Amino acid sequence: MSDVAQFFVESYGVRMRGGYLRFQAQYLRRIRVPAIHRITAETANSLRDAFERRDRKKATEIALDLYDITAVDMERALEH
Repeated sequence: MSDVAQFFVESYGVRMRGGYLRFQAQYLRRIRVPAIHRITAETANSLRDAFERRDRKKATEIALDLYDITAVDMERALEH
């Protein structure tokens, strides 16, 4: 749900005619998740809350922190 997830989808997927991404389950196995010991209970609860509220901005903030990526680096990677 975060822009970080979007980055992974765009990195591994193929853009089809009309701008749609073709993304297969095999690509999901390539995505590395943060180490479990780095995810505190507070962070997990915040991420769960962001998901339940469909708060993409908050989910992105949390994911950027977990992956140790700056917002500037993410914007550059997504070319926005």
